[in-house]
Amino acid sequence: MPDRRQRRPRLACESTRRQVQWYLSAAMGDRLETGTRTAVALVVIPAAIAFYGTGAVALAIAGATARSVHRMYLGFSRFCLRVASTRLEVHGAEHLDTGRSYVVVANHASNLDPMCVLAGLPDLCIRFVVKRQLIYIPIFGTALRLTGSVVVHRSRTGEDVERIRDRMGQRAPEVSVLFFAEGTRSRDGALHPFKMGAFATALGSGLPLLPVGLAGSFHVLTPGTPILRRGAVVLEVGEPISSADLDWEDRGALRDRVHRAVAELRTRARQRLRDQGCDPGGPD
Repeated sequence: MPDRRQRRPRLACESTRRQVQWYLSAAMGDRLETGTRTAVALVVIPAAIAFYGTGAVALAIAGATARSVHRMYLGFSRFCLRVASTRLEVHGAEHLDTGRSYVVVANHASNLDPMCVLAGLPDLCIRFVVKRQLIYIPIFGTALRLTGSVVVHRSRTGEDVERIRDRMGQRAPEVSVLFFAEGTRSRDGALHPFKMGAFATALGSGLPLLPVGLAGSFHVLTPGTPILRRGAVVLEVGEPISSADLDWEDRGALRDRVHRAVAELRTRARQRLRDQGCDPGGPD
């Protein structure tokens, strides 16, 4: 009769081996899913840019309303999030007055952020402040230029401020303008200091600032890689901050106030993801 004491180590080893096999299998399955999602996105996203971009250009040339063009942006954004298998969660939308426009200020950690803001705030007719390099992308750049986005050079601050001021004077009253106020994507996922453009724009136009905090997009689509991971993005909308009754000399204090608001919203969004067992990506 076999000794039970000799069998227990073998049973323990067998159990451990099965657990290791299960984890390896799950990891391989995750990698396969991520690779498939990324490959599909690399094919269908350019096609979607061509489709929605051509539609936006046609509407702009035909003199369609800003709201009609916005539907093309919104359709593209929702399509991208579906392809990426990204679950978008929005909190604080009750702070919005959908009958007015804003200077929207958000943190920026991923190329997925513009689509998240558009899809998360569908009642706002949003246009962008974009760097000059994007205008040279076929169809996409033409659509941005013809539909009211503001092109900036970033190295010519004075000219950029003047360009933004001119474009704001030409915009339809229902159009809000989105600034990623850090100036570019955060390469490490952290929140960085804000540049002055959004706050100069708010003071010049009299529009209120709408702070928005994003979390999760750095994990889903990390800068420098095309890999699309399954994940969630949380968008936290804060209370609007008025720029009325402020002078040009107040722009630094206004920038600091909005930065604090975005930082708090981002922290709240990151905690929501952690509470769900999701990785928000990047440092706090």
